[in-house]
Amino acid sequence: MYKMMKYSLIILLFGLFLSCEREISPEQADGFIKFYGNYMLDQAGDVEVLSSGGYAICGTETDESAGKRMVLIVTDKFGNVQNGFPRHYSMEGFQTGGSSLIALQGGSGGFFLSGFIEKPTAGPESMVQKDIFLVRTSANGEEIWQRSYGSTEDEEVSHSIERINTGYLLAGSHTRNGKSDIFIMGVTEEGDSAKLGLNYNNPNAENSVASFLLKSGNMYLCACTYDRPNNEGTGIQILTFDDELSPLARNLSDEFEESGMCILERSDQQFLILGNRINGSGGSEIVLYGAETNGLLIINSSLLATISEGNTDLIGKKMIKTVKGGFAIVGTRATGENSEVLLQFVSSTIQVGDQVSFGASGAQTGSDIELTSDGGYIVLGTNRYGESSIISLMKTSATGDI
Repeated sequence: MYKMMKYSLIILLFGLFLSCEREISPEQADGFIKFYGNYMLDQAGDVEVLSSGGYAICGTETDESAGKRMVLIVTDKFGNVQNGFPRHYSMEGFQTGGSSLIALQGGSGGFFLSGFIEKPTAGPESMVQKDIFLVRTSANGEEIWQRSYGSTEDEEVSHSIERINTGYLLAGSHTRNGKSDIFIMGVTEEGDSAKLGLNYNNPNAENSVASFLLKSGNMYLCACTYDRPNNEGTGIQILTFDDELSPLARNLSDEFEESGMCILERSDQQFLILGNRINGSGGSEIVLYGAETNGLLIINSSLLATISEGNTDLIGKKMIKTVKGGFAIVGTRATGENSEVLLQFVSSTIQVGDQVSFGASGAQTGSDIELTSDGGYIVLGTNRYGESSIISLMKTSATGDI
């Protein structure tokens, strides 16, 4: 038996509704909710816990004059924005956005941001293509370099990590003729494209994407969504590879339509995979798979748990290990047109635990979660109301309380 807790996010929609500039005191630091952005079309990307105890956030902010821009926000441990931030990054006046963030050396070594840049294509002025947009900054957010990579169609980054030796590794999707496929790409410390890349080239690909990268020893694992043959929907796929980038693939899904979101190492050569499933009733539920490796080969895999709720869609986005050895999943809990940020706990033996949700009028979605130094969690999300949205940051205790 597990319990459900719900917190309402009280959002005033007029005047200084955001309390973005309101300082949080040390007495309030164990639990807080903060909002960042212009309340236009702002979108959360990633959050990182810094060695200073503060937080770094990347995402997309929208301005009436400048449009969409990649944003880096650095706060203290109370969620208060630090001097010199937020920082915005763009290229040649094109619109940009952020989806993934690496805090190098806990933030003291600067930041690596990845996302998108929208460039106009030949033809109608309203047509744009999305390319990869990368920015490397110093610890105070000053730009060191920026790069864009792309083709005549769309590329998007879902996740990025530091490579085993040097440089960075990106995972996402490449769209060709309206159909997306898995891509993985290496980048050097200087931002140049490394001789390391993978376009998986599934002939059945329509909605395929590489969602999450993990380093384990001298190899990488990547949680993906792949398209089955004969239009039989999507399934969860795990790629394993080393720096030679010659991947082995293991398909985990069976008859259900599923998508791969995240992968963690439970113990040596034992991994836990987070995914989402469309069940027989058409609703969304969370699935957890286990996998065991021997070198690059996945030798065993099995479904360990499903997490569902009647007449409600549960969508997992990211998971982390807890201090007590269990797991915390962040995502979205949706009923009808309303949705809330979901925080779902799972024990170390993969027993479904307590569920916490944070919501208000409109649509709230959970994007990322990290473990804080006191054993609690920092949860990043996007709050939407009507056509407007803003970035939210929530600090909770180890049980999800604010």
